[in-house]
Amino acid sequence: MVTMMSVATHLRIRVAEYDRVIRTFIPNYQEMLSVAAAALRPRSASPLIVDLGTGTGALAAHCLRAVPNSRLIGLDTDPEMLAVAARRLRARQRYGIELKQQSFTRCALPRADYFTAGISLHHVRTRITKIKLYRRCLHALCAGGALVSIDCMPPSQLDLYAQAKRAWIRHLERTYSTQNARAHLAAWAKEDRYFPLDQELDMLHTAGFRVEVVWRRGPFAVVRAEKPRTSRAMPAALL
Repeated sequence: MVTMMSVATHLRIRVAEYDRVIRTFIPNYQEMLSVAAAALRPRSASPLIVDLGTGTGALAAHCLRAVPNSRLIGLDTDPEMLAVAARRLRARQRYGIELKQQSFTRCALPRADYFTAGISLHHVRTRITKIKLYRRCLHALCAGGALVSIDCMPPSQLDLYAQAKRAWIRHLERTYSTQNARAHLAAWAKEDRYFPLDQELDMLHTAGFRVEVVWRRGPFAVVRAEKPRTSRAMPAALL
């Protein structure tokens, strides 16, 4: 079972501060949003994007700019975050935008051309639960559609992991003391699960996706997982 909490509560910040503070927490945040949006590579004239854990709508806004004729459904359990997203995306409402207060781990996923996830899938803490989520996404995607995810996906090799963690701490130290930087990482680690990149790729492959890493720096990565145009059928019990 996955328990979703308010992101602001999780990060110990106010919702009104989120868009400013997240950049002090996450290195290369803006660049990753742009890379993820560009990775959609739309095939249809008016694709539907479903944003998993849409938060304040930052990734959604980038995707809507990158694919001007797209429609979007944003899923999130936090009503305060969704209110911010609604204000951010107000100008795009005429193109077809729905923001739903739902957990993407529990609700039925709509048929979609793309699923996106911006720093949200690390809340899924077990391998089996994550593979089931990926299988549900695969099942809901149109053939040739894709899941694009931004998240912390560190190296599995110990020396490279330590190097990536030091890079994250250096970023935090631009704003916070070394003590506070390390305290932030320790607090988040109690509630998040950062699977190494090779494990993420393996889980996506296991679910049936064709996967590529489109961006990687330090402990963070942007991964694009495409549904093959002819994919193997999956037993309903596994979805």
